[in-house]
Amino acid sequence: MTRLLTQTEGDLRDAAQLAVELAAKRGARARASVHHDAVAKVAVRDGEVETAERSGSQGLGLTVFHDGRRGSASTAGFDRAAVERVVEEAMLIASHVQPDPDADFPPADGLAFSGPAPQLYADSPRGPESMLEAARAMDWVAAGIAASDRRLRAGESVAVATEGLWALATNDGFCRSAMRSNDGRWTVMLAQDEGGSVSDFCQSQERKADALSSAEQLAVTAADRARSALDARSVGSRRCSVLFEPRTAATLVGELAGALTGAAQHRRMSFLPDPIGRDVAAAHLDLHEDPFEPLGLASGGFDSEGIAGTPRAILRAGVVEGLFLSSFTGRKLGMSSTGNADGHYNLRLTSTAESGDWREMLRMLGSGLVVTQFQGGKTDPASGNWSQAVRGLWVEDGQVVHAVTDVTLAGTMSAMLHGVRAVGRDVERLGAIRTGSILIDDMQLGGRA
Repeated sequence: MTRLLTQTEGDLRDAAQLAVELAAKRGARARASVHHDAVAKVAVRDGEVETAERSGSQGLGLTVFHDGRRGSASTAGFDRAAVERVVEEAMLIASHVQPDPDADFPPADGLAFSGPAPQLYADSPRGPESMLEAARAMDWVAAGIAASDRRLRAGESVAVATEGLWALATNDGFCRSAMRSNDGRWTVMLAQDEGGSVSDFCQSQERKADALSSAEQLAVTAADRARSALDARSVGSRRCSVLFEPRTAATLVGELAGALTGAAQHRRMSFLPDPIGRDVAAAHLDLHEDPFEPLGLASGGFDSEGIAGTPRAILRAGVVEGLFLSSFTGRKLGMSSTGNADGHYNLRLTSTAESGDWREMLRMLGSGLVVTQFQGGKTDPASGNWSQAVRGLWVEDGQVVHAVTDVTLAGTMSAMLHGVRAVGRDVERLGAIRTGSILIDDMQLGGRA
């Protein structure tokens, strides 16, 4: 039972259908997307409530296609007058843009009028008392840890809950809706010694509260991360092996996924041009997409065009098998939509190579750098040149020796993907991406001269 929402799925479907009906009367093909979201958030620090928020938002977005031209407009109102205005505005905008047949909507026979609807919502305690209790529990545990180590101080502890509704309608008769939930917790710890201070955090995000990491797990992990970053020093420039822990490894997976989007491909802004059938990564790597994972953070029965995705291999044995395409980018590339108008669904990186838990991955690293945080840098999407200032840990003989700061890692995404030696079994879910730590044998580290 919803704790936060004030609208129903029926309300949103009615508004979406009204918009497409009014646009159709103007001779346009139309698609309307309607959302309603509500958020509750409480932050506690030192036993005191620092922030308590309850907010909501809603909107209706309409896209029309008329005389080969496309126009879009949006409104926060669902009443008839507001919908009539947004139809007028979308038609006006369409009349001023250049015709583009590739911008047309997908054909009706490609829409997911029926099909799997993954579970996106789970009932959980999301009232103010529940949020306050959760934030205070993390703060209490963090304060206890800080009391036992004079180098530590508890930062903020935050509990947040989101509930949302989404409805999509087209004048082809498509009209479906979904209800979703999202619960999050995080806590921050600060560590300080004569060398300076550093902060780190640990967070958990799920679609139901009882699947979240416990207050103890979050506070202990945040404290361990902050404590381990003390006494950091630079190391000399060299080539070395690098182990990306899961929360930084997920960024690398995201870079790979970004290069395989339709937008990057048709604009030729990808370091992996024309990748289908090409060997782009180590032969032991697979990347799988699943739109229908129950309670997956990036699950969905259809995208914002009404097209369903498919459980599939994106990468098999290092070879690209799939792209992330909308109907527009699919047409530009002479291909069909893959139901990815909003980006990728849940991704899981796996490997058939030798692997292990975190300790085993440190043993496999031997001597080198563990990357725990990115501190600024960029990836050139066209060339794949990759450079990041990082914070981490220096490892000798599989044992952490000291924290590392003021170093930069550089390489190319292509060389990094081919250079992956192992993916750890220490798998974590970071948003839409599941991966373990990633070990790359040879990278350029820039540090002390």
